[in-house]
Amino acid sequence: MVQAGKLAYGPRVVAFLLSLCVWLGGSNFEVQAAGSNARTRAFVESPPLLPDEPVLRDFAVRLQKTEQDLGWISETASASANRMLDHPGAVINVPYTEQQSFAEEILNRAGGLSSVLPPLWRPELLTPDDVMLLSVRAWDEDGKSIEKLAKQARERGWRVVLFASRQGLPKSFPVDDLVDNHARSGAGEEAAINSLTNALNVWTWVCEYAAALTRRGRYPGVLLSILAPGSAEHNQPLQTPRGRSFLGATTVAYAPGELGRIYHGRVERLLVELQQFATKSQVEGAADVVAAAIRDGGRVGISTCTHLLFDELYHNRRTPMIPITAVRRSETAFREKLKRGDLLVWFGYVGVNTQYEDYLKAIREADVSLVTSYVTDANANNNAAEALAHIEQHWSVPDAEVPVAFPPGRLAPVSGLEQGLLYRLLESAVEKNLAQ
Repeated sequence: MVQAGKLAYGPRVVAFLLSLCVWLGGSNFEVQAAGSNARTRAFVESPPLLPDEPVLRDFAVRLQKTEQDLGWISETASASANRMLDHPGAVINVPYTEQQSFAEEILNRAGGLSSVLPPLWRPELLTPDDVMLLSVRAWDEDGKSIEKLAKQARERGWRVVLFASRQGLPKSFPVDDLVDNHARSGAGEEAAINSLTNALNVWTWVCEYAAALTRRGRYPGVLLSILAPGSAEHNQPLQTPRGRSFLGATTVAYAPGELGRIYHGRVERLLVELQQFATKSQVEGAADVVAAAIRDGGRVGISTCTHLLFDELYHNRRTPMIPITAVRRSETAFREKLKRGDLLVWFGYVGVNTQYEDYLKAIREADVSLVTSYVTDANANNNAAEALAHIEQHWSVPDAEVPVAFPPGRLAPVSGLEQGLLYRLLESAVEKNLAQ
C-alpha cells in the first residue's frame, strides 16, 4: 500500500516556508537508547541560510522533505523488519544492473546491511518472504525497467519498497511502500539530485529498519569498513550464505525516528562543511584546472573507486569530462581513454589506492596530469602530491556515522553523499568556467 509521507511542520519548516530559508541544524539533540544508561549527544552547527549553490540548495530542500517524512520512513522500515523477524531466513534484495548507482551505494558497504545483495548473486538464498528495494532516478529514464522488476517481485510474494518520485508514478506500478524523493516532476532534468536523495532516503530507511529490529530484541548484521581494525574478522561471517540473514540478540531498543534523526544531523553538518570557504576554494581551483585543460584542447577523464559515483559519472553529464571505469582494470583503463599529458580527475576513498588495486601506479604510468578528491591518508605514499588541485572530503574511517549499541558500533555512511555532491559541484563549476 502506498502512503504519503507524514508532514510535521515544526519551527524550522515554518521558517523555511515563510522566508525561503533552510535551517540545517540549529539545535542540539540528545539520544538515549531505551534500556541503556549510555547516552550519545550529536551537536549540529547552524549553517548559513539557503545555500546559494544550486546543487546544495536543491539537496538541502530534499533533506528537509526527508526530515518531514521520517515518521513514514520509520513505518515502512518497521514493516520490512517485522517481515524478516516473522520469516527467519528471509533477505533483502537489491537488483544491480538496472539501478547501479543505488545498488553500489548500499551493497557490501561500510555501515550497511549484510543482508542486502542482488537476487541474481544468491538465487539459492531467496525465499517467498523477501523484501526488494528499488529506486528510480527519473521515470522517463529507468521507470519501465524498474516497474518490470517490481512486477516480478510481486509475483514471488516479495514486499516492494520503492525510492522514487511520487510525481510521475505510474498507476500500474506495484509497490507496497513508496519513499518519495520529492522531485517536482520525476523527469530526467532532476535525475542527478533524485539519485542523491534516493541514497539519503535509503540510508534513513536502513537506520529505521535497524531500530525496528531492536524494538523486538534483535539487531541486523552490519558491515565494518575494510580500513577499520578487525574488519576481516567481523565481516567474513556476515558475508557467508548463513550470515546474510543473520539477526543478533540485543536488550537495547531505539525509538521510531531516533536513529534517522542522528543520521540527518550528520548530513546537515556535511552541508555545512561543503559550504565552508576552504571547500568552495578547492572546488573552484579544481574547476579552473579542468576548464583550462578543456580550453587547451586536451582530454579530461574522470574516474573513481567509490560506490555511488562508480555509475553516476555516466549520467546527466554537463561537461566534456570523459567517464572512465577503472575498478579491476586500472592497468589499461586510463591509457584507453587518455593520452600522455591529458588530465584525469580522480575521486578516491582514503588516499588514491584501495587495498585491492594500485590506481596511483597506473595513473603515473599513463603519464597524465591529475586532480584529486579523497580523504587524505596518514600514509603519505597513498596521496598524490603531484596533483594540480585537490578537494578534501570530510568523513573519516570507519565511514559510518550513527552510533549504535550493537556490532560493529556504527551504522550508515555519508561518504557516498559527499562524493556525489562534490562531483556535481565540480561539474557545475566547470560548466560556469567554460561559459565565461
